[in-house]
Amino acid sequence: MAQEFHLKLITERAGGGDPIVRERQLPGPELSIGRAADSGIVLTDLTIDPQHAKMRFSGPGRITLESVSGRPFLVGGRPVQRADIDVASRPQVEFASYRLAFEPGPDGGAVVTVTHAEHESHATPKVFSLQSKVFGRRKMAWVFGSGIFVICLLIPLLFAGLLSQSKIHPDQQWSTGPLSKSHAFLETDCKSCHAKSFVAVRDESCKSCHQASHDPAAQAKVLAKARDGGSPYRPTLIFDHADPKKLSQSAPLPDGFGAKVTTIVQRTLGHPTDRCASCHIEHTKVTPPAKGGDPKAPLADKPKMVVVNDCESCHSKLKTRLGKTELIDTPDWNRHPAFRPLIMTSAEGVKPTFQRMALTGAPQERNGLIFPHRMHLDPLGGVAKQAIGLGAARGYGAALECESCHRPDATGRSFQPIQMEKDCGSCHSLAYARVGSELRLYPHGEVEKTMMIAGGGSMGGSNRVRPGTARPTPLPGTAPPSAVSGSPFRPGGACFDCHTITWTPEGRPSVQAVKLTTSYMPRGAFDHATPEHGGPGQSKAGGYKCADCHKAAVSDRTSDVLVPDIAKCNACHGQPKTKTAAASDGECATCHSFHAPGKATPKPGHPPLETLRWSQITAGKAPG
Repeated sequence: MAQEFHLKLITERAGGGDPIVRERQLPGPELSIGRAADSGIVLTDLTIDPQHAKMRFSGPGRITLESVSGRPFLVGGRPVQRADIDVASRPQVEFASYRLAFEPGPDGGAVVTVTHAEHESHATPKVFSLQSKVFGRRKMAWVFGSGIFVICLLIPLLFAGLLSQSKIHPDQQWSTGPLSKSHAFLETDCKSCHAKSFVAVRDESCKSCHQASHDPAAQAKVLAKARDGGSPYRPTLIFDHADPKKLSQSAPLPDGFGAKVTTIVQRTLGHPTDRCASCHIEHTKVTPPAKGGDPKAPLADKPKMVVVNDCESCHSKLKTRLGKTELIDTPDWNRHPAFRPLIMTSAEGVKPTFQRMALTGAPQERNGLIFPHRMHLDPLGGVAKQAIGLGAARGYGAALECESCHRPDATGRSFQPIQMEKDCGSCHSLAYARVGSELRLYPHGEVEKTMMIAGGGSMGGSNRVRPGTARPTPLPGTAPPSAVSGSPFRPGGACFDCHTITWTPEGRPSVQAVKLTTSYMPRGAFDHATPEHGGPGQSKAGGYKCADCHKAAVSDRTSDVLVPDIAKCNACHGQPKTKTAAASDGECATCHSFHAPGKATPKPGHPPLETLRWSQITAGKAPG
């Protein structure tokens, strides 16, 4: 009998009691996992891609899970993109807030139990729950609520005549101050943030307008909510730094006995110090206004920012609080762990697959391109001679350098994508014939069309000419293009030297996809535009040259990962400031940001995103 998946979906009841269990059979051998409605196993968490992963039977009692979106999942607490599991060992696999438990099923199949773990990082202890007999929150709410009603509303109303000169406004006694300008439009809509009475503002309220997402539809929904709510500004969208529960566990208690006691009491009473509102404080008290100023004006454009814990306080002894974490304790820059760049292990499929690897093992990436940097950068080689002659029209006119092909993008932080026609076409011509004064070119990247031009199934032969020159032109109707140009997929052909080509039993070529990495360390904000970092156009400013960090001149394979190790960065970062390290202070925020992985913390003086009004964005006048 064919192997099948027996799926169990467990849903907790909102009012407690026995959970709801739904069961159904799904035929094998393969099943999709994702947020899309047509997935075999539908997981509705927004952090899960519509087509996130797939699983299939790979043998008796064995299942292979593989990510199709490029984003990992957890097996045994470790993030992976592919895993082979033995059903008999009853393993568990985690996708965001969902847990999939496997166990053997009948006839060699598998039973998959799906449970949804609600991450309630700010849950109130049971001693203060609604069911508690001593400190029941319902009784406490009535007692304190009645007292506040009497003191703050009833008494002022009864003695309004006696206190008329005091100008008491009972409805304003609940607020400790005005809202910031960014949130001033919510002045009369308390429930937008205070969703529950007598409960501190929860992160869910903040994320409803500020939560970033890799899903464009989810991000558009968040922005639409802020706009429809009346916000005159575009809110800043942020990613969670880590799982809220792990953040709470990893945060140490503050220094000082009194501060420790205060923090413990806050956490016990449901006011933990790891909420959004712990660092971004609203209703701040107004300082005495300047002469002629508005006494009701908010303190600042943004909520007051309070640093509860800096990076070092959490990451210096992280393993003592999170025993299963894979992160290495990093008390300062000089003890920063070695770089583990994200290496492309396969360029095949819809999305390439990546894996973090240490540079000490000389990792090789599989990007599908054949390109020897050494040959192209040799100032006395044949490529240099071609660049001097053929490349003059393209602005080369000399031996190739890094900036000949790697051109900075508009920001200067990174580089424009490499384009064959623009960056390689001067020497590697795609021309196969001439019609009058017009050159006919193979359509780069379109294998089927190239095969049709080259003669369909006739893939043999070669008639390559010197790069940069047109091939002989046949008279109309005398010969097909393949008779002139030969096969571009055979040795000597236009495609052969740069692409990995395999052949099917039917004699048809298959060209491996080329996908070049744009960022080897997406969680580190390296900025090539910084003069001290050098790069194209920056070396004259006293910084490094490309070759000082990237050993391209000795690389014979494009699979070489030319990322420098951390020792190169140590020359400036973490060391006393020198002439070449004036802007390097060794702080974590130089390369990392709490809410935006891959970006540095914005420097003071940069215009905040909140200053951009909706009209500017919709008119296309604002970046991003």
